[in-house]
Amino acid sequence: MSGDLSALVSARLCHDLISPMGAIGNGLELMQLSQPASSAELDLVAGSLGSALAKLRFYRLAFGPLDVHGRLSMDEIRSVCDAMFSGRFTVAWSGPVDLPRATVKLAFLALLCLEKSLPMGGAGRVSAEGDNVALAVEARRTAPPAELWDLVAGGAQPETLRPDGIQFALLRQALDDAGRSIEIAFADTGASLTMTAPA
Repeated sequence: MSGDLSALVSARLCHDLISPMGAIGNGLELMQLSQPASSAELDLVAGSLGSALAKLRFYRLAFGPLDVHGRLSMDEIRSVCDAMFSGRFTVAWSGPVDLPRATVKLAFLALLCLEKSLPMGGAGRVSAEGDNVALAVEARRTAPPAELWDLVAGGAQPETLRPDGIQFALLRQALDDAGRSIEIAFADTGASLTMTAPA
């Protein structure tokens, strides 16, 4: 029950924040139209707002309640991911025209875990089909937090779980809720992860 409540709180926060932030974006557009020339200050605010909105959309899908019947188009998935991961960590997707939201949730949480394991960034690839999803990353160096990945693999939760590692606990919970198994492999310059439904 506590997990469900946490997911609902996350969804509520994302929902309530997106509306006023969208209004701020509309106000910025009007201010930019009234400026005789491009303003570096307004451009900076607009860029930061766009980044914040992208993260809210991503977090709503990753941290919100599991929707076992919903589906998302591949175009929307790519759009959300491209906006979220536009810096040193990039993600490419391949798969059908749409995917179950449960599969997308698992993939998004796994991407957050992999991102934390790449101190110098890297390039990720997600291949999804139905209830199954495979992720691979290439990087200059990997540094997987061992006890957090042990948690994902089904081990005990660390005595101290920091906020920047909550995605690992949520991925383990989402795997259990969706009835998926997981295989994880790390190398010095890459990693692979597969999540599959029971046969």
